Amino acid sequence: MASGQHRAPRARWFGRGRTRALLSAGLLLGTGAVATSAYWTDKETVPGVTVHSGALHIDLPGSNRVRNETYAWSGFDLTGIAANGSRVATLVVSNHSDPRLSFSYDVKAEAADVGSGNLAAALRIRVWRGGVTTPPNPTCTGTQIAGPGASTFPFNQPAGANIAPGGSQTLCVEVSRTGAAVNAGSQATLTFTFPAKQVP
Repeated sequence: MASGQHRAPRARWFGRGRTRALLSAGLLLGTGAVATSAYWTDKETVPGVTVHSGALHIDLPGSNRVRNETYAWSGFDLTGIAANGSRVATLVVSNHSDPRLSFSYDVKAEAADVGSGNLAAALRIRVWRGGVTTPPNPTCTGTQIAGPGASTFPFNQPAGANIAPGGSQTLCVEVSRTGAAVNAGSQATLTFTFPAKQVP
């Protein structure tokens, strides 16, 4: 009789605890179910917009229309550029895409030292959409793509104007060197890239 009374309270305590645990789990599942059901979808139609598909191709002078084409920039010699000096040159960018494909494009440039030189860090670049004045001191004219200051590398700026099918734009590039000391014999490579994107 005494041992029976001792076991009964423990059985009731265990039962209540187990019930509470199951109810707690049920509340957690209920919360999850409410959260996952609160999703809404909607869509709208914008009239009057047509996107034409085709082959997008941006051309440099004398290109052979292959992907990742390269162009040897003739007449743009930076050899012996003096401290605080600059050199300018132009480059024509053309749209030879399939019919009706206009595109926008960016101008990217990177400078890298060759060997142990330190010339790349002393170079700056500015780009204009336009032409160049005549020698003996040619300068770029038109709309400047980068800000008013000489931009450091890597350079990455939108050209700021779309090119229609069959159209072209002339870019004027100015490369300058700061007055920072450069080791004798330093060499650097300067690479330009023109990523293009279709414009609806």
